[in-house]
Amino acid sequence: AGAHAEMAGSGSDSVGIRVTSGMLHHPGTRSSGAPLWRFMLRMDDQRRAVEEDSQQATAPDGFEAQGDGWYLHPKHMILWQSMTRAFYRFEESTQSVVEIPVQASVDKELKMTADASCVHRHEKFREDRHVIVRDLAKAAQALKMPIDHLAKPVALFAMYDGHRPAGSHAGKSHEEILELAPPTCAEFCARNFHLKLLPRLSDFKGPWSDTAVVSAMKESFDEVDADFLARPGNSLDGCSAVIALLTGSRLFVANVGNAVAFVGEETDSGDLRVTRATVVHTLATARETMRVTAVGAELCHDASGCQQVLCSPQQDDGKVETLHVSRALGNRSFKAAVKDKDKDKDPGEAEAVTPPTPLIATPDVSVTVLGPQHRALVLGCAELGGLPDTFVAEVLSKRHGRPRMACGALLQEAQRREVKGSLSTICVFLDWSPPPPVGPVQVAEPPAKKMRAEAGAQAKGSQVRCRTILVKHKGSKEPVDTVRGNKPVTRTLAEAERILVECLEEIENKKGPIFTQRCKAVSECNTCLKGGEMAGDLGWMSRGQYNHVVEAAAFALPVGHISDIVESDEGVHVLWRIA
Repeated sequence: AGAHAEMAGSGSDSVGIRVTSGMLHHPGTRSSGAPLWRFMLRMDDQRRAVEEDSQQATAPDGFEAQGDGWYLHPKHMILWQSMTRAFYRFEESTQSVVEIPVQASVDKELKMTADASCVHRHEKFREDRHVIVRDLAKAAQALKMPIDHLAKPVALFAMYDGHRPAGSHAGKSHEEILELAPPTCAEFCARNFHLKLLPRLSDFKGPWSDTAVVSAMKESFDEVDADFLARPGNSLDGCSAVIALLTGSRLFVANVGNAVAFVGEETDSGDLRVTRATVVHTLATARETMRVTAVGAELCHDASGCQQVLCSPQQDDGKVETLHVSRALGNRSFKAAVKDKDKDKDPGEAEAVTPPTPLIATPDVSVTVLGPQHRALVLGCAELGGLPDTFVAEVLSKRHGRPRMACGALLQEAQRREVKGSLSTICVFLDWSPPPPVGPVQVAEPPAKKMRAEAGAQAKGSQVRCRTILVKHKGSKEPVDTVRGNKPVTRTLAEAERILVECLEEIENKKGPIFTQRCKAVSECNTCLKGGEMAGDLGWMSRGQYNHVVEAAAFALPVGHISDIVESDEGVHVLWRIA
């Protein structure tokens, strides 16, 4: 287009075209008699129009055209170029645009095994909650909030450690308080936090910087807190929270309160070392004390007189509540007073003059770039923060690949230290394998040979044989020990897990037929009555024959290996694959 053309020749028999831009076209005319150069210019215009429309249609959502093939996302201030189809940011220092590298997925190299364990202080009311979403992209797709643009794997792990202020319902026991005001904050946050985070992650289809992810997590904390406080009712409880978002090789850990997170890293010597990825939000830290006193908070000491705590405004009945953390979700009495002060004012004016509250729900967020040296992640309630880092590292090293056993060992140590309150933890083990080699394309096998090989592999993996130790608890489908005179089972889930942990430790530390001995001694599966070394033998298992949880664990085990603790509706199991 725009090329300068000259006519050559005369008469109706021939028309010559010479394009000065260097493009040479064969002389001639169309069958209709129109000059060929006009037809080609028209085709060029049509092709450009199609290309512009195509570029306009394929620009990522939320990007606005700026001209010359550039598009801008006004919220994230990121540019997209239609020709390169790459993302850019504007550098103020150099007054130039710089391409943003695409975060690489590591789902081929990184495999995760995760599980959780809880010891509830009160069986009827559960103050702690946990969430494990191993494939957040799949969950987002089901909720019609796709996040396929994020680097994979994408996973979410969350721990909500419930608490209530001291001084509320004074003179009543813990059980009486729970009956009067059941805990609701931890469960509300567990059900709703991901519904606040996913729309933010789904909204922007471009590259997410560390700063953008941190902002999305902070906004989600504040929004879920505001929604909880806006609920009708008089729930006074709250919760500390620690939430880990994994996308590709980046791990974001956000926390409020005194819930804790450990990241396990292998050293050059092969030992495991843990570091804490969370900040403690109590008045024992100078940073938090300065923040709350700057907004006029009233401080006092707890019942022991050793620790500074946050005081709520005086209630109508003259009572004052105290709280041991300076950041938390919920805890209405420490946040509602400022809102009530401005309730009769104009909404715009109230928003402008409302002072910050001493208790906030905005988290601190740490960012870790994971590599093959990172082997584990632990999220835990506040009580686990008192465990020595060396002990946590020892448990993670010894129980690698068995997250349920690792959780049990951590909780048992916390109980041994006689801590009060409910206990909860999540353990995630990270296993890295080298990416598949890039080599020459393999020549395909003949169809007949390939079919025979696939049939043989399928037949080989269609059955497994395992032995089991089953321990029931009072929440099992049939809480009756049919092996020992149909006695009712009254133990809790945590107590059942403790029995299996002790069995596994004995099996690992002693030689001889220990599995058979422990199976006959504690198992509540009728297979433990089989004679000799066949005690606990489940026989040959085919897919679809047993409980799907037990079946998945059995088929995932290599021959000769013992599983982690497996929970089903029958109770808790340990499996030993023998064939």
